[in-house]
Amino acid sequence: MLVSTVLPLLFALAVPSLADFTHHVVLKDDVYFLSWKFDNETITFETQVRTTGYIGLGFSPNGGMTGADIVIGWVKDGTAYLKDRYATAEQVPSIDESQDVELISGSENSTFTTLRFKRRLDTCDSKDNKITQSTMRIIWAYHDSDPLTETDLLYHGNVNRGAKSMFLLEPADNPVNTVTIPNDAYTMDFINNKVQVPSTSDTTYWCSGFTLPNFSGIHHMIKAEPIVQAGNEAIVHHFIVYACNHQFNFTDHANYSRDCTGRGNMPPDLELCQQMLMAWAVGGEVQVYPENVGFPFGGEGDPTFVLLETHYDNPALRNDYVDSSGVRFTLIPRRRQYDAGIMSVGVSVTTNHVIPPYYDEFYSWGQCSDCMQSALENVPEGINVLAVGLHTHLAGTAIYLRQFRDGVELPYIAYDESYDFNYQEGRYFKEPKRILPNDALVTQCKYKSSDRTAVTWGGLGTRQEMCLSFLYYYPRVNMSGCQSANLQSEMIKIAPQLTPSSNNHGYSVIIQAPSQYAGRRFTDVMENLVNWQDDKTRVRFQALEMNSTRVQFCQGINGYGHVSLIQKLQISAPYKLPQASCPSTTTHTPTTPTTSTTPVTIGSISSADRTVSVTMATVLCGLFTLLSRM
Repeated sequence: MLVSTVLPLLFALAVPSLADFTHHVVLKDDVYFLSWKFDNETITFETQVRTTGYIGLGFSPNGGMTGADIVIGWVKDGTAYLKDRYATAEQVPSIDESQDVELISGSENSTFTTLRFKRRLDTCDSKDNKITQSTMRIIWAYHDSDPLTETDLLYHGNVNRGAKSMFLLEPADNPVNTVTIPNDAYTMDFINNKVQVPSTSDTTYWCSGFTLPNFSGIHHMIKAEPIVQAGNEAIVHHFIVYACNHQFNFTDHANYSRDCTGRGNMPPDLELCQQMLMAWAVGGEVQVYPENVGFPFGGEGDPTFVLLETHYDNPALRNDYVDSSGVRFTLIPRRRQYDAGIMSVGVSVTTNHVIPPYYDEFYSWGQCSDCMQSALENVPEGINVLAVGLHTHLAGTAIYLRQFRDGVELPYIAYDESYDFNYQEGRYFKEPKRILPNDALVTQCKYKSSDRTAVTWGGLGTRQEMCLSFLYYYPRVNMSGCQSANLQSEMIKIAPQLTPSSNNHGYSVIIQAPSQYAGRRFTDVMENLVNWQDDKTRVRFQALEMNSTRVQFCQGINGYGHVSLIQKLQISAPYKLPQASCPSTTTHTPTTPTTSTTPVTIGSISSADRTVSVTMATVLCGLFTLLSRM
């Protein structure tokens, strides 16, 4: 769409107020204000910047200029100017031959320059980045002077620029923004008590215990928010609050506060605290329930004690961090219509999760099927998902929460094809997403390991990996986690010269032959006996990852657990994200990840036609608590 890029100020004397917009953000305190609104096809922006010079706003694939789609405009001598541009390097952005931004209005006074413009979500221009439901990396800049010409832009400097990840297409009626907190609401804080963050490891999980008060009747928690100590934002990676629903001597653990990395030293009473009350990660904000839903306290089977888990990320191994961060719950002294629950779905957090090096794209997935059937057997109408948190670590580039019903894939419950580890905000839905008892869920993650030379293992550390979705739903059922893991007996097939053995249905293996490799374990084989630089090897291993037998772990609220080999997932119709209708003469090759194809296909699992129950007394039992923890 070719549009006029010059607009006389006379046309824009009356600039509408910000009340016209549904979304607002401050990109620089007291300087750069951005507002926007959108429909199914277009998005309209308004920038108000404390300057009388030019303004820049861009959409970047990575937070930098290279590959960014940028709009630059200004007001000079009573006329507003705007140009659609693109950047191929850190230099003056080039003017796009296809001007796909429409200038609506522009104004300037002695303090602020204001520009209003709109564009299509998908312009079908190869030099423009699509605006999608994925994380968008917004870049911004401004200068105190107008350009002398359209191509003569003065450098904005290091101070007058920045980047911010956000969801541009978040529903306007997000409960965080619209729910009113009642006058009789009160708060409870769960704060770490001056934790000396260890400097001996870059990753520490710290657990603190808190006894709950006696509630007079049923109270509902309606809001949960992080409290990160000022100055410690760089090291506080996530919080998870677990509820203890069983009876034990609370006074024994009322002041519990210690390193709980790996869970090896956790008291048995606290090991049973499995019900998630809150999951927050870096970049996230407040979690709020809609007005008919809350998390119950004070009733039979409700929480009696809470365990706050804090993940500290200290890559510099500094020894001067002392932390008193935590969380705040807002409660009301009554019960709403529905009790809420939280469950995790995805890949078990163990070394059976393998991400080899040298991949531009590598996919992992965790399936939840039989667990859902048993958990929802008394809720035939299903559960309603209010919001989802998607979680991987540094190698993750995309994540999908997929839903299957009778072999047909429904639209993704949530997805992010431009995942940002530093922006893990929950995704609230305008209408709840329904999950029925016979549905299967899959959390599928895409990783980039081309810059790594060693295997990345599933694990708790920031430089290890995860692939999890956290579902906030109602009504609550007896399930807090549903994850699956590849069998080592399947993945070891990447080294066909080796003969493994296993005594736990293939979950773990030890090499038996040839004799020179006897006794070596799976991790050793993956790290030292596989040539990951070989293209064919990488293709074969991706196929093994997507099609191999898996073991599924179901975890209930009160310590209930079940382990089984899952049946194959038959998919007759995979889902594909909708595409804009672009002219056939236009080649659409966007810089951001394409959404024209479904993620790598999940194939049939040939040897999982029967469900095999495994007693929790087996070696898998020792892994159970770890599997649902971040």
